[in-house]
Amino acid sequence: MNKITKLSLIVVIMGLLQACDITEPVSNKELKATENSAFTTDGRLFVVGENRKRESWIFEIIKNSDGSYAHIPYVKGTVDGTELGGINDKPEGEECRFAGLTASDSLLYAACIQTGGFLGLNTEAVSLFQVETTLNSERIKTGHMTDSNFIYGDGEESFDPNWFMANGMAVDSEGHIYISNSKAVLAPNRDSISQVTITDNGDSRFLDFNHKTWISGHELFPNGVQIEGDTLYYTSGSNILKVKINADFSASDVNVHYKGTNLAMIDDFAIHEGYIAYSKISVPGSVVILTPAEFEDEAKRYAAIPMAVIPSSVVYQSNLPEGNPLFDEGSLLVTSFLSGGLYRIEF
Repeated sequence: MNKITKLSLIVVIMGLLQACDITEPVSNKELKATENSAFTTDGRLFVVGENRKRESWIFEIIKNSDGSYAHIPYVKGTVDGTELGGINDKPEGEECRFAGLTASDSLLYAACIQTGGFLGLNTEAVSLFQVETTLNSERIKTGHMTDSNFIYGDGEESFDPNWFMANGMAVDSEGHIYISNSKAVLAPNRDSISQVTITDNGDSRFLDFNHKTWISGHELFPNGVQIEGDTLYYTSGSNILKVKINADFSASDVNVHYKGTNLAMIDDFAIHEGYIAYSKISVPGSVVILTPAEFEDEAKRYAAIPMAVIPSSVVYQSNLPEGNPLFDEGSLLVTSFLSGGLYRIEF
């Protein structure tokens, strides 16, 4: 890189950092343990978090008439969803903690984990939620990831939910769900990414699906998962990896997209037109922005935005066709599991 180019890049980065404004639309005093978040295509924002009673919910973020923001309880975390499948029906089963969350059109998909044992380190059940958010058609379907709906690969051991800590989630163009397993390095199947295929069963409240190991490896704490085009990206420790989704929805070989700093874990991230903004688990925390890169190449660090909290997830506010986004177009919405709250980075 010549001196003029390097100087220009430094000027751009410094301008980016100086121009950014970080605010807290929803207070961490009200919304606790915020983790994953997702926009539906009509611009509604949903966030996983806890209320003051430490109950796990999917909350909807709304904008009040005075321009302030609020969080509305939407779906409570229980292992069997609701009694009849309606949003406001009686919750069914014991409490669980929402972790992964993603959206496809008007559908939300979430993973809810029931833990137990010493310090709650054992996973006793993994429930998958499909939530239709369309007004007057709202409905919850729920099913469990078990060995009975697991599709075995060659020489693969049985599925044990105790070794599956569902975290990041993404949906492809045909509705397959991809879920990262934060316990992959300890799991007998080394199932870093699992693929879920849903069977349409009408208006039943039961989510009918099967699941299988899509990527088996030795990745360290796979967390965030995102899809752009035919490429799936996922985090592994301080790195971001990528894999092509083949025409038959199998996985190609895994490539490295970005090599991060050792001991600085990456949680979740957003991707828009190749640019990635990821949450860096460090003290102090930061959101790091990467340049786009071809599948054969590695991305470069573009800028880092320091934060007063340790971030968990990042989502990007796109401009809606009707031109009325919840936040200003291009804003990054950031959650923090350790601190709670919802934060906005505006450029």
